[in-house]
Amino acid sequence: MLGTGRRVLATILAAFGFAGVVSACAETQDEDSLLSYTQRAEKHFQAAMDEFDDEDCSDAEPLFQDFIKEFRFYERYAKLAELRLADCQYIEDKFAEAAVSYEQFVKTYPTHPDAHYAAFRRGLCYYRMIPSDWIITPPPHERDQTYTRDARTAMASFLQTYPESPWRAWARVILSEVEDALVRHEMYVAEFYLSRDDRRAAAVRLEGVLASFPGSRLVPDAMFMQAVTYLEMGEPYKARLVFESIRKHFPDHHQSLRALDYLRHLDEMRRAAN
Repeated sequence: MLGTGRRVLATILAAFGFAGVVSACAETQDEDSLLSYTQRAEKHFQAAMDEFDDEDCSDAEPLFQDFIKEFRFYERYAKLAELRLADCQYIEDKFAEAAVSYEQFVKTYPTHPDAHYAAFRRGLCYYRMIPSDWIITPPPHERDQTYTRDARTAMASFLQTYPESPWRAWARVILSEVEDALVRHEMYVAEFYLSRDDRRAAAVRLEGVLASFPGSRLVPDAMFMQAVTYLEMGEPYKARLVFESIRKHFPDHHQSLRALDYLRHLDEMRRAAN
């Protein structure tokens, strides 16, 4: 009986020992599997980046797409792969697609260190979609301004959201340029109405230019056009307010001197009337 008990005990201990070996092997296999996953992910991502750095997006783009499918749980590189895909779309002049991709990146990863970059590039996509100025076609201010407005909205939002971004200087230049384009468009439409003797419509079109586009260097020109239009409509009081606003907000602009001449003329007219 004693020998039988010892044999049973030995069998139990052997079983536990075998289970321990199996458990240890399983843990080792899991570690090896995880290490293999990480190594494969990094190798795949580096291969995609090598093509991207060589500006070969035709090869880089499918590699990034495959990476996202196969290694989507490797979040560090999966997020960067999404951003590089957007960059490839931009490089390939697929600006509409790139704008959507950049916007999606910012919405999905708002706290990502590169979110500011994606937000800036989104505005840059809209900027690149603004029609160019060709001699054989109408100038940009006569065409549809959808992309110009989109660029302005995107860049203004970027500047407000990311005060520390190194892309701010470039964004401010673009914002100023697109605001100039939009003011130029408002003046073009106003001139269209004036050519048809619809001065009221022209004046209404120019109202609020200062409030809407404070960064544009063309605001004083638009305001001066508005003030003169009021005079032609027989509304000197409204004209005076606009001329005075030009003097207040743009004292060094050449339209400020012209506004001063008109204000003096209005004063003379008022004294003569009294």
